Amino acid sequence: MRTTTFIFDIVLIMVFVCACTVNVTAYYKTKHVRELEAGMLMFMYCLNAMIVFMSEFLSELPFFEGAYNVLTYLGVKVICGIAISTLYLCLTAELLEKKLGILHGIVLLPLICVTVYVGDLNASVRQHWIFYTIRQIYLAGFVFYYFISYAVSRENDYKMRMKRYRPIFIIACIFAVMILAEDSLVIFHFQYVINTLNMKLFMEHNLSEDVFFVILAVFAIRNGFIQLVSRKEPVREARSPVQQPFQGMEQEEAAAVLEDLFVTEYSLSNRQRDVLFLLIKDKSYQEMGTELGLSVGTVKFHAHGIYEKTDSKNRSELIRKYREFHEADKE
Repeated sequence: MRTTTFIFDIVLIMVFVCACTVNVTAYYKTKHVRELEAGMLMFMYCLNAMIVFMSEFLSELPFFEGAYNVLTYLGVKVICGIAISTLYLCLTAELLEKKLGILHGIVLLPLICVTVYVGDLNASVRQHWIFYTIRQIYLAGFVFYYFISYAVSRENDYKMRMKRYRPIFIIACIFAVMILAEDSLVIFHFQYVINTLNMKLFMEHNLSEDVFFVILAVFAIRNGFIQLVSRKEPVREARSPVQQPFQGMEQEEAAAVLEDLFVTEYSLSNRQRDVLFLLIKDKSYQEMGTELGLSVGTVKFHAHGIYEKTDSKNRSELIRKYREFHEADKE
């Protein structure tokens, strides 16, 4: 069991380090705040896993005895708990395209107060349960924040963008319940779990939480690689005859669109370039679909891809960035 636990801890740390590295690298490439927040979240996961690993395998060494158990373990646990929940809130707001404000900070105050107050060795069993439970309450709260924002919105474009994040929040809701149930079982029936069931892995780990962290790390790695690869697409496209989407344009104008530096800068694909031009022309999705020979859903998919790559939240912001880019280029 001890060897299994050792391998389990090492694998967790490696997964979180990989996820952190990929997302921080993606942030330096794309400058998207979401990648930075995901990287910081993975770092906190890694720090949490490392402190558990140290408690299980290094605390027996003379160097780590004494002050380590009292100060380091609980101190880092408090920091990790607050930081992870805060980053959950930041990522939720970022995915929902909301700006963080004073209200968000006020929402976090009960979490900070309870976590700091309860996080000590002399706490009772019930206090320890509260210490771990409040994080899951906040996680469930962020899930409701997403679904309420989705439900009250009347913008179809916004709902289309938000819909792709639904699986992540459903998984978060399921695991919030599972983590809470596991914490309740272990904390209130600790001796039964350890002695009778011989499940010593529960001494420092919450298996449901570990699985949830790994799932989010996999999502983060996948998203980070997508961002990195999208920035590595060929940046310049060869001249070509006037294509079908530009058949109503003069050939010189069509060639200018094909060689648009904005397209090159943000590594837009051929189809995204076509949709970009029509977005700037203020065409409706139905008109774009008719002109490009695509369904409205496919046009929206490409439009959202453009918003993602250019870090724009809507068409107006995209057009503003497009104009500012070319004004700066002329200067």
